[in-house]
Amino acid sequence: MDDENRVAGLGRRLPHMNPPDRPIRDLDDLTEAWRFVDGGHGYSAPQLFALLIDADGHVLPTIIQMYDEELDSAPDDPLLEMFVDRLGQALDVHAPGGAVAIMKARPGSSEMTSLDRRWCRALHGHLYAASFASKPLFFATDTSLGVVPPDVLVAAS
Repeated sequence: MDDENRVAGLGRRLPHMNPPDRPIRDLDDLTEAWRFVDGGHGYSAPQLFALLIDADGHVLPTIIQMYDEELDSAPDDPLLEMFVDRLGQALDVHAPGGAVAIMKARPGSSEMTSLDRRWCRALHGHLYAASFASKPLFFATDTSLGVVPPDVLVAAS
């Protein structure tokens, strides 16, 4: 497998979706990309994943992954602000006019907890305030993967 068809850090091909070849045009394409990242193996710790997508919808061949070893830790607002700011800087350099896709993941069951909802609302708030476009926020566990429902993003805990 050549370097052009690898996903950075994973050494796996996106099935029928090499970043230069297949753009993300709709929710099905984005779901397929996140299923590849998810891999179906579950999670050992909470983490965030981000994809950078250029203005034509092509995924840049890098997956950004941030671990949080504490299962019950609340979102750290300054850290999330810095994370989203850095994603914006990366877009400015590597994909001007592009978008970011983020997935929050954690080990365990598929039921979204109060803490999960807090994390997703915090991420959504920072993405909403960002100067760049973002795709729908995803949430994954060991047993599920999907778009965070809009009512979760705006509802109080």
